[in-house]
Parts: sequence; structure tokens; C-alpha cells
Amino acid sequence: MDMNKRIKNYWEGEAAVYSEGIEEELMGFQRKAWREIILENSPDYLKENEALNILDIGTGPGFFPIILSEAGHNVTAIDITENMIRYAKENLKKEGLTAQLQTMNSQSLDFKDNTFDMAICRNITWTLDDPYSAYQEWFRVLKPGGKLLIFDACWYLYLFDEELKKKHEENQKRIKEKYLRDIHEHKDPEEGDALGKSLFMSDKYRPQWDLKALIEIGFSKVFATVDITKRVWDDFGRELNGDTPQFMVGGEK
Repeated sequence: MDMNKRIKNYWEGEAAVYSEGIEEELMGFQRKAWREIILENSPDYLKENEALNILDIGTGPGFFPIILSEAGHNVTAIDITENMIRYAKENLKKEGLTAQLQTMNSQSLDFKDNTFDMAICRNITWTLDDPYSAYQEWFRVLKPGGKLLIFDACWYLYLFDEELKKKHEENQKRIKEKYLRDIHEHKDPEEGDALGKSLFMSDKYRPQWDLKALIEIGFSKVFATVDITKRVWDDFGRELNGDTPQFMVGGEK
């Protein structure tokens, strides 16, 4: 089985768990916090209150389409897994909102050049078998002056960095004793760990790798914030993932 198909199969089985997770976020402060951090990085060419055409890549159960369509923006959301798209449709329906949802490979987009004002994604780039090619595709579909925003973390870097490994093991032990659970709870944890050892991004120091790639691809401006956890994670999330902080990296075409 090739890596891309293996990744797809894994996330098909994780859809229900992740849908439960975004339901909690939608009821918390994260609903507003994520919308604010995205929209404050919108393209400079847009007029005040003008609707954005946004591509949400690897939408999962539809968190970004909900919070952004709610704000009046036009959202197209894609995911390689049918189950994620199915949950996204159900979650949007519950909220009384609409977005264009499609099953699609984020590394080979079925969109014309210069289509979107923004391309955004959260916790998806670490799963890609060829992120450089994906970033080239995302650059292609952005309008001149459009913005790319990538939110992710170095989830498996501890497997390749001894200092991070020590911190991860200490945190895992503490979480296990305090909450009787693992840091990350997946339907298939063994396959998740196996993928973590073999995925392209797992041993990369980020967002440094991303910044270099975006410059090479042709983004005219690149930027990064190495830790946005205080803005978008609650206390429990920071406790679980303190050794793998969420970063934001992006570029302007």
C-alpha cells in the first residue's frame, strides 16, 4: 500500500473522534479565537467587510468552514477522506450554515489558477507524503496578493530529538497518572505511531522548514509565529501538548 493511501485509510477511521473534538471547540472560546487569528491575516487588497473566497485544506469535520461561513465568507473545503467530509456536512447542517465541501487530494487540486483569496489548513501538513508539492499547488490556486496560512505542530519530532523525547516521556507519564489517558487518543494508536515514524514532516524542525520551502516556491512575503497556543488552546490542551506547541506559518503570493 502506498503512503498516500495508507494515510487516507487511517484518517477515515479517525473521523468520529475528530468530529467530537470540534464540537467541543465550537462551544468554547476557540470558535472566536480561530476566526480572529485567520481574519487578521487576510489579504491587504480586500476592502473592509468584503467576503473572502477561502480554501480550507484538510477540513476534517468542518471546523473552519463553520466559523468562517458564519462570518459571511465563501468557504470551499476539501479533505481526502470521505468520512471527514460526511461529518463536515452534518456539522454544517447542525449549525444552519453552508460551504462547498469536496473530497479531494490536497496535493493535486481541481481548481483553476488564481482562484482563492486565502488557503488555510490546520494539523494537516504533517500528514502529507509530499508537502513541498502540496505547497506549490496551494501557491498556484491563490490570487496574486492572496495569503496562505498553515497551522501545525512538530507532533512526532520527539522520535528524532533526544531532548524532546525526554520531555515527551515525562509529560506522557504525568498525563497518564493525572488523567488515566494518553496525550493523544486515537481509534488506532498503533497505526498512528507507525505513520508518525515514517511521514516526511516528522523529523523536520518547523516552521523553519516551511519558511524555506515557501520562499523557494515563490511567495513574496513569508512569516511565522512559533507558538500560538495561548490564543487557540484551552488550559487542558496546553497541558496535554505543551511540548509540541501549535505554530502558524504563512506566505503572501
